[in-house]
Amino acid sequence: MAEVIGTISAVIALIEASIKIYDSAQRDIKLSETFETVRRRLPVILHTLATCKDNVEPRKDSIPEDVCDALGATLYVCRTKARNLEEIFQKIVPGESDTREQRYLKVLRRLGKGNKVEELMLGLAEEVQLLINHDAVKSANQSQNAELEDIMDEMKSFISGPDKESSTMNFSTGGGAQTNNVQHGSGNLYAVNGDGRQYIGETQNFVVKEKEDFSFREPIGLCLSQAPYIAPELFVGRGSELDKIAEILHPNHWLQKKQLLVLGGMGGIGKTRLAIAYAQSRSRSYSSVFWLNAASEAALKDSFQSIASLIFDIQDPRLLESKDIIGRVHKWLTHSENTKWLLLFDNYDDPDQFDISDYYPHTTSHGTILVTSRCPDRVGGKTLHIKELQQIEESLKVLQTRSERENVQSDPHAKRLAERLGGLPLALATAGTYLRESSLSFEDYLQEYEKRWKVDGRRPINLQEYRERTLYTTWDLSYARLEIDDSDAAKLLKLLAYFGNQCLWYELFHDGLTEESPEWLRDLFTDDLSFKDVMRTLTEYYFLEVHLASETWSMHNCVHDWTLGALNKNVDIGYYWYAFHYVDATTNGVERDSLGHITFFRSAGHAIRLVQQRFLESDMISDPTPFQLEKISRVSALLQAQIQLAAAEQMYTRALAGYEKALGPDHTSTLRTANDLGNLYRDQGKLDQAEQMFIWALARYEKVLGPDHTSTLSIFNNLGYLYNNQGKLDQAEQMFTRALAGQEKALGLEHTSTLLTINNLGNLYISQGKLDQAEQTYIRALVGYEKSLGPEHTSTLRTVNNLGILYRNQGKLDQAEQMFTRALDRYENALGPEHTSTLDAVNNLGNLYSNQGKLDQAERMYTRALDGYEKALGPEHTSTLNAVHGFGLLYSNQDKLDQAEKMYTRVLAGYEKALGPDHTSTLRTINELGNLYRDQGKLDLAEQMFTRALDGYEKALGPEHTSTLNAVHGFGLLYSNQDKLDQAEKMYTRVLAGYEKALGPDHTSTLRTINDLGNLYRDQGKLDQAEQMFTRVFTGYEKALGPQHTSTLRTVDNLVLLYSDQGKLSKAAQFLWRAGAVR
Repeated sequence: MAEVIGTISAVIALIEASIKIYDSAQRDIKLSETFETVRRRLPVILHTLATCKDNVEPRKDSIPEDVCDALGATLYVCRTKARNLEEIFQKIVPGESDTREQRYLKVLRRLGKGNKVEELMLGLAEEVQLLINHDAVKSANQSQNAELEDIMDEMKSFISGPDKESSTMNFSTGGGAQTNNVQHGSGNLYAVNGDGRQYIGETQNFVVKEKEDFSFREPIGLCLSQAPYIAPELFVGRGSELDKIAEILHPNHWLQKKQLLVLGGMGGIGKTRLAIAYAQSRSRSYSSVFWLNAASEAALKDSFQSIASLIFDIQDPRLLESKDIIGRVHKWLTHSENTKWLLLFDNYDDPDQFDISDYYPHTTSHGTILVTSRCPDRVGGKTLHIKELQQIEESLKVLQTRSERENVQSDPHAKRLAERLGGLPLALATAGTYLRESSLSFEDYLQEYEKRWKVDGRRPINLQEYRERTLYTTWDLSYARLEIDDSDAAKLLKLLAYFGNQCLWYELFHDGLTEESPEWLRDLFTDDLSFKDVMRTLTEYYFLEVHLASETWSMHNCVHDWTLGALNKNVDIGYYWYAFHYVDATTNGVERDSLGHITFFRSAGHAIRLVQQRFLESDMISDPTPFQLEKISRVSALLQAQIQLAAAEQMYTRALAGYEKALGPDHTSTLRTANDLGNLYRDQGKLDQAEQMFIWALARYEKVLGPDHTSTLSIFNNLGYLYNNQGKLDQAEQMFTRALAGQEKALGLEHTSTLLTINNLGNLYISQGKLDQAEQTYIRALVGYEKSLGPEHTSTLRTVNNLGILYRNQGKLDQAEQMFTRALDRYENALGPEHTSTLDAVNNLGNLYSNQGKLDQAERMYTRALDGYEKALGPEHTSTLNAVHGFGLLYSNQDKLDQAEKMYTRVLAGYEKALGPDHTSTLRTINELGNLYRDQGKLDLAEQMFTRALDGYEKALGPEHTSTLNAVHGFGLLYSNQDKLDQAEKMYTRVLAGYEKALGPDHTSTLRTINDLGNLYRDQGKLDQAEQMFTRVFTGYEKALGPQHTSTLRTVDNLVLLYSDQGKLSKAAQFLWRAGAVR
């Protein structure tokens, strides 16, 4: 049956090709009546076959083979006739008219008897009628059969007519009104524009009268052949908008008044396509639908002439030039028997040019008018403001259909591009069409777009449905009008290119005013009313969108790109520094520790704009004054605190270069900036660069300020934190000890700098496995922070989060959960849900839930953390890798071993690149890979991993560190799997002694090892020793994790099996019943 469906598709394609060939030349030629009739009737065949295909396809597997053969024979004849017809059209329609007759005769001689166009069309209609009435198809309806009969009668009349020999030879040149999309009788209408076939509705019954007769005749259906064409598959989404239009216009409830709706929106938002889609989807609700080009008055008059040619079937173009032709159309529309019409006035974007209401039919009792405009307030009637596509899936669908690429929905780079283009249909269609014709990837396109905006600058993409407007010119008309209407608003729009495009608010501009600000700016921002007035003007022009609840305004991404690329072709250094000053003014006087608060999130959005690539390439910050350098430093700190690390690096490097040039390398401002840059590099995971920066700053601080100055001590603390991250634990301890001694002496025991070093020392103790010392240290820091800064301060919360990590490592899971939950709730309030400190708490909760066996909750936490880290820090940052590592553990616990392997492999590659092969985080991942390979039965690979991890841990942390013991434990499990039971026992015994010493007898790691020893003793036949182990484990797990935890239940299973082996059936039954009750 697949061959049958394929043949139907082939016939459809051939007919579509014939129509396209004819229509491409129809304005320049006058073909014979036979050819014109065949062209007019081809859409009927096309639609009938399409309906047949849609009807057969769902039942293709149930149709017998012999029936398929019969249908195939019929379709073979159809395909042959359709191919011959397409060849005739191809050979004779294009080219010079004076040779058309000779070319037609030549083709007929080659094809043979029975291949005139009327004979081919007759044969097609007959075969299609046979096909659709076959018992296995049954797609025919009364209307289709009647239409096919009409075609056959018409073709027979040409074949048997009095001038049958020359009926198809009467070719001539010349234009004329386009009438091929209107047919006598009733049936379906099609328009073919460009590639593909567009269904445009159904005709109504009417009778054609004399050509000069302007008297009333019946409505004629949906006529959109003059409208911009877009293939149906390229129209994406907008379901809610279509429903809203229908709700406003009441197409099925005829009110005794004229309906008027204006679709308003910025250029490129898709108003035209939406209006046409509404007309197509509701075509059965209207008796006549016409599209009119309202871009100019001349274009609108042309549209009325086209309507008149359709309504009155006028073929003499001179009759269409009558001055009262619009009045005649209006008279037809106002007739009492013609009430269900819809007029689409499209692209009425310049109301100053003419008044569109002059062209409305003079009736108030019936009819519907739909207008698309960028100035809906100047039109009247109800307004529906059209927004960008709201769902990312819709934007990806546009990219996919336009680019014709596969797997777009799952491509992360395509998603980033879609997000960057902000759901603007014109921008998405432009990008997709460009990529269809280019070898660039989605990632490459986005990079080029950011770099130079006009990716296709030499050959801009012209999309058929947008006609002459491109992504780069679509807002030019609105801006030209704005310059005339309000020149200050036009200047402000140009200035807004130097700000971020989100959260524009009054104080941002007012608080930044200085005596150097231009007079026009001072006038605009002198008070709240003036500011709101100019912002209202920009909103009316769709350059901005207002958010009433927050009293802020925003600009679409693509409009924002246009303001820089088109309105600021030459970057204005004055505007740049105005913007810089306004952003700096929002945080001037704010303590650095407070800059991470969510309050300053919107300021950071504007700070990011200041490092836009074009500004940096234009050397806006190439030679700043000392006054400007202070601003750069403050804005850099804001960006770092708000985790905009790439932008902060751009700022800090320019500040450092500026300070060195202006003040010298040993000036305290230079050294402070070097220290800040070192902290930034550490936050970015660029640990080697951070170390170089800290050492460079430390040497100069010691020289200039001395070894005991607080700035010098701060560098010692920062180096200690860095060395801990690098796994250089002895060096880290030296740095912290030196910093703490100096700070306690110089600043006191409770100063926040002292407390920060104490907190960091607690981190070191965890790395060293000194958990009791870590707990004492954290509690000291927490008490100090709560006393000096309060319980809600982010420094306090940092220590709370660290205590949670400690408690989890100690197996105190309930206390850990309390700490993490407290930290998360307060971080979200203070810093927002996407700040990295918030994400740290989220990731830690994921680790905890994984330990507790709450795997669904763990997965939700890991997913949130990973998405946030990738967005804020990038895919290769160590925090991102930590979240990926969590997924590896989770998938291992869920027995999704292949997925776990992918996670661990990614993490290992990332850690080795960022931290080196000997870092403890790298070794931890190697150890987890060893466990995974063991579970997969890849025992040789597992042994290699465990050996590498154990050697690294013993070298870095010593033989008794818990991380070292984890690797030893892995060897125990491996030897058990290899039946090397004596070696396994040695490993387990070593691990158990170490865990009991470091973590205590009730820690979950200790209990896990005891459980593994129990399994080993059972395998060795030492059943009494195994019973002691399992009983101890069961008691410990039940106390630590609860009776329903998977680890507890696994131990119950072990005890049941053991008691059965021992013949203690009553005990086995007791535990079996207990396990069943819990489960």
